[in-house]
Amino acid sequence: MEAPHWREFVRKDAPLVIYYPACGGGEECITACPFSTEVWGIETMRAPLFGLGDGVRRRPVMVNPEACRRCYICVQACPTGALRINREGAFHSRCLEALILLYNALKLPFKRRYGVRFVFRREHLQRFLRNNRVSAS
Repeated sequence: MEAPHWREFVRKDAPLVIYYPACGGGEECITACPFSTEVWGIETMRAPLFGLGDGVRRRPVMVNPEACRRCYICVQACPTGALRINREGAFHSRCLEALILLYNALKLPFKRRYGVRFVFRREHLQRFLRNNRVSAS
């Protein structure tokens, strides 16, 4: 199955940017968003899982960024930090990608300890497993 590269889904005009190499695909952002049906969708794309192993995966995409109310609940719900507020536009360099991935990998175990809450339920584990089945590309 041929799928578009994850960079094709990064929108410079969106209020949020998803750094897909760090995204786990558990759909916590969609579940947390009170306007999820208006804003979010799921697309199939070529993306690594936590920065490793490029494969065909399903990931959340802001299909209608104009409907986003900028409450940023979804940003808090993201367990890996892949979802960020778009402050400087959708700019990704290799060095920046590596630093973001390292930062979020180191931060993840401490989120619960320091009171940063995120949504994680059994349904997110099932979605994670479903969305990360790697197809031959």
